Amino acid sequence: MAQAPRRLTPHRSALHGFGAALRQWREHRGLSQRALGRLVHVSGDLIGKVEKAERWPSTRFIEACESALQAGGELLRLRSDLESERRLSAVGYRVAEGAEGRLRDSLDHPGKPDLLHSWPEQLAYLAGAGNRTGYAGMASTAHAQISVAAAICRRSRSADRRELLIAQALWAEFLSWIDEQRDAADSDAWLRRAQRHAVEADAPALTSYVLMRQSQRAIERFDPRNAIALAKRALNEARLPGRIRALLLVRQAQAYAMGGDQNACAASLEEARRVVGSADGDSELPIDVSAHCDPVYVAAHEAQCRLLLGQPAAAADLYEQLLRHWPAHQRIDEALWRSALSTAYINSGEMERAATEAAKALDLATGTSSARALRWLNPTAVALRQQVAVPEAAAFVLAYRQATLETCNH
Repeated sequence: MAQAPRRLTPHRSALHGFGAALRQWREHRGLSQRALGRLVHVSGDLIGKVEKAERWPSTRFIEACESALQAGGELLRLRSDLESERRLSAVGYRVAEGAEGRLRDSLDHPGKPDLLHSWPEQLAYLAGAGNRTGYAGMASTAHAQISVAAAICRRSRSADRRELLIAQALWAEFLSWIDEQRDAADSDAWLRRAQRHAVEADAPALTSYVLMRQSQRAIERFDPRNAIALAKRALNEARLPGRIRALLLVRQAQAYAMGGDQNACAASLEEARRVVGSADGDSELPIDVSAHCDPVYVAAHEAQCRLLLGQPAAAADLYEQLLRHWPAHQRIDEALWRSALSTAYINSGEMERAATEAAKALDLATGTSSARALRWLNPTAVALRQQVAVPEAAAFVLAYRQATLETCNH
């Protein structure tokens, strides 16, 4: 008696989605696994394993199957999602425990709450929780959600397609942020994917927001020229909400400060302060991605610009004012600004105060598992290694070394 083919779960991940699409096209062409294998010069057993998501298909395999099955480009379109997912799997990303069952249940029962409308709430919750406690453990959940959005989008021809593309762009941008905190290598790849989906969805505000994030990444790589180019490109969009425009102006100001252009930096900051108070919402997006941009956010980056321009005393004064009343739930940003304050103190020759602030920043960085915050502390650690006569400096350097070793071991 012939064994019934195993039920596939295309919604589970890009790998499972490709396997299901491959089986669908093979059966549509009336081919057995062995027959398709002969056409693409692999074994029928390998075809079966790919269909069951037990093996990763190579680029050559995907192209050969696309050609043999004349799949109208569908198999090729799945390639980029597969490549991203394979890189993620290599660094340990997995579907969160229980997520597969919940997502499958939502897809199989249309009467259940619509995933399309629940995603914004989930994203907002995860982003808020991450700011309080860090993003450890969130990647698998976010990856499961974006895989489902991609699977639904691939088979959707309805008016929901634009919303599904926006959902994928939002999840991809969130995953890029998680990768920044984890010191993983795929942050830029996730941002490219987010931009691709935002452009396809014709969502100009979201496209500009992703360009802002790419500009931010360029600044952290000490590439002011590219950061300015990305910010200017996004600022050309006339339909930008005020806070997204303010974020872009802040990125532009940082890049100008990095390049030593004090006047251009000041002009960008002045414009950012003017537009940040705009209350205009962005009706194209289900969540306000720029909600964190307020006058305090702009002031914090003005302090960073002053530090970049070689004005450590002015930067320290600003940071001290801001941190005196910093919101308790924004712990990752607090770690960054206390790290920057420690740098300002070092540049002003105040080593004890630098070590004290660095120790506070280190506690926040380890408490939120933020590799990004640890990276920001590295220049402070290098400078304080030379201050062997300062007990606070020696204590910080030792604690920082232990924290970085623990991060490497994990």
